[in-house]
Amino acid sequence: MINKLISIFIFQFIFLLENVIAENKPFQAIVQIEEVINIEISPSVWVSGNVISQYDSKISSEVEGRIINILEIGDYVKTGDIIGRIENTRYQLNYAEIQAEIQPIESLLQFYTSEAERLNKLTKKNNAAKNQLEQIQANKDEAIAKIKLIKSKMATAYDLINRAIIKAPFDGVITDRYKSIGERVNLNDEIVRLVNTQSLEIQSYIQQESLAYMKTGNNLEIKVDSSIVNGVVSKVIPVADSVSKLYEIRIQFDDQIWPVGTAVKVASPINKRQNVLAVSRDALVIRQSGVVIYRINQQNRAELIPVNTGISNATHIQVIGNINLNDKIVVRGNERLRPNQSVKVINDLDY
Repeated sequence: MINKLISIFIFQFIFLLENVIAENKPFQAIVQIEEVINIEISPSVWVSGNVISQYDSKISSEVEGRIINILEIGDYVKTGDIIGRIENTRYQLNYAEIQAEIQPIESLLQFYTSEAERLNKLTKKNNAAKNQLEQIQANKDEAIAKIKLIKSKMATAYDLINRAIIKAPFDGVITDRYKSIGERVNLNDEIVRLVNTQSLEIQSYIQQESLAYMKTGNNLEIKVDSSIVNGVVSKVIPVADSVSKLYEIRIQFDDQIWPVGTAVKVASPINKRQNVLAVSRDALVIRQSGVVIYRINQQNRAELIPVNTGISNATHIQVIGNINLNDKIVVRGNERLRPNQSVKVINDLDY
């Protein structure tokens, strides 16, 4: 019992001693500070969005036939690379058949040309030759027209041969494959899905109240979890969806950050931009009684200032309370600060 009383006495003595030391030699907290600034911020709400590719296509067959070669899912291709091949024997035979039609007509054309030259010389001496010349000229013109028609058919047949080779219209990766080697495809059958993973944008939908404040070229905040970046509005489609009554927007951003399919949040403005007094988000200290910040006075002591928060952007937030422009506010080391505690500022702000 005596030992327990002695232990309690010693504990109370040490506690009182520490308080006395703290009151006479206050602990100097190390902090970093930033100034209160005046900036323009637009009131906004967070709306959902998705990262999409600007080039996302289902590549279809342009001819009928059996697939003899096709890439695998996950394969990367460059523009013009071969994605697959369709057996093209029938198209080659058709081309050869049409090509064979042109040779006899070209021979006739040569005959009509030379005959026209001969008769042209005779017309100066013989009226009968003039009538023959007119007939030969008509035959020649007919042969030329037939050759043009056959060459047009040949070009069509040759185009079908080329279309049996399926090429990539842009750089991308094969994300889906709907047909396999040996399967027969018909005209316009989907074969693969090709997605460009480099040229990305964000697709989002906004409410009507935001449409008036959403313009092409506007900067918007985009976030995934706690990561926030800036994006630029590239397209605003001012026609509402018939079901949701929302308006589509497209946003350009640093496309190396998030892959296709990432769900994001977009800060959609709901009012005009406003000039407000703002501090760094790191300046806020959240307590049960409310939100406070610490201001450093001329005596290098921390003043506790209760504030209300308002609109914000990625780095700063509006604060309403007993603060002024250019006040020095603690942004690092404020978690354990006490009111009127002496501080040592370690950044280079001249206060």
